[in-house]
Amino acid sequence: MRMAIKKEKGVGLSANQIGFDWRLFIAEIPSEKGKPKFYAIFNPDITKVSKNKIILEEGCLSVPGIWGLVERPEQIVLIGFDKNGKKIKIKAWGLPARVFQHEIDHLNGILFIDRASKFFKEASEKTAKI
Repeated sequence: MRMAIKKEKGVGLSANQIGFDWRLFIAEIPSEKGKPKFYAIFNPDITKVSKNKIILEEGCLSVPGIWGLVERPEQIVLIGFDKNGKKIKIKAWGLPARVFQHEIDHLNGILFIDRASKFFKEASEKTAKI
């Protein structure tokens, strides 16, 4: 899965996007310091969302060439398990929160195009393929 997101220059991928029937997603999110942070989260669940919502552009490896404006909570609390079966809890905001929500949507059978309010055929420079 990690090779697939690198090849497509994405930042996240859920197992069901490539035919695996697992509740798993991976993400490799650029940090402010330049080194990407890698996540592999099994059985993820969002337990808390902020009231504040923001609208940003999203793209998706499953829907190439289309981007859209999607409103999502600005901050979330995510629980799940790491690759060793250890329970984890992550408080996320910014790009990680958006990627986690996008990938969990995939695991629940929802695509970003189901949530988007406006669509584009070209992304802005700031849009990441999730």
